Amino acid sequence: MEIEEDIYANVEEVCVKGCDDLAAGYETLHQSQQAGTRLKHGNQNCQPYKLATVSLGMLCVLLLTSVISLSVLYDGGYNQLSRTLSLLTTNHTKEKKELQTSYGNLTKEKDQLERERNQLQISYNSLSKDIDQLQMRYNTMTKEKDQLQRTFSEQEKKMTEELGCCPDGWRRLGSSCYYLSTESKTWSESRADCIRGGADLVIINSREEQVFLNQLGKYMHFWIVLTDSEKEGIWKWVDGTTAATTTTTTTFWSSGEPNNADGEEDCVVFNRFSDLSRHWAIIQNWNDQPCTVNTQWVCESTPNVS
Repeated sequence: MEIEEDIYANVEEVCVKGCDDLAAGYETLHQSQQAGTRLKHGNQNCQPYKLATVSLGMLCVLLLTSVISLSVLYDGGYNQLSRTLSLLTTNHTKEKKELQTSYGNLTKEKDQLERERNQLQISYNSLSKDIDQLQMRYNTMTKEKDQLQRTFSEQEKKMTEELGCCPDGWRRLGSSCYYLSTESKTWSESRADCIRGGADLVIINSREEQVFLNQLGKYMHFWIVLTDSEKEGIWKWVDGTTAATTTTTTTFWSSGEPNNADGEEDCVVFNRFSDLSRHWAIIQNWNDQPCTVNTQWVCESTPNVS
């Protein structure tokens, strides 16, 4: 009985320590005198701990399986993240290249704009100089104009003092006064009206006078004192001088004139039209007409006419 109690005591002691201390218990049992008996009964009573060991092994297998599964999942996620990172890296590289290209283009455009701005600045500076020069020329010409105006006024005043004034309603050019009628009459009646006032129909003997008369009004037709009534084709002023139909003397016939249409055009009409862009309408505007036509007339006299 004492031997069994010792065995059970030793077995309980070994079992309490656990299967992990089985080797130490085994060594203790060998040191006892009843080693064989104790070992036999110890192995029988350690069956529950073997079951626990098996359970722990299975738990370890489950844990290992779980770890492997998690590792597989981790590898899948890692691969997905790697692909995503690779795609992002590719996109980033592409966008970076596009941005670099855009930046290069913008830099070129900026340089081009700066060159154009510099060119415009140069042009602006040049224009500013030209404007300054034009302004100086304008100021100079204004001064010259004012001086000429003063000189003209002084000469006109002197001429008026020396030659007298033109009557009211008459206009002066040089040493002559001119009057444009408001009525219309035949050539003979018109000349008679001028003579009654101490004048005569106008004689045109210079380009300056032709231009001056052309500025008296628009759409007007008036008699001048030129006729070939004495001899056909020989045009004479009333002072006896001859006005040839060629350019060798001062004449301003319209194109194709004089033509003596119907054989009755022996007097000359000055035609004033509005189209000043046509050179002939300003200068070349004489036309032979029948002397019986009614139209306006221009009288010419010297300033001392009363």
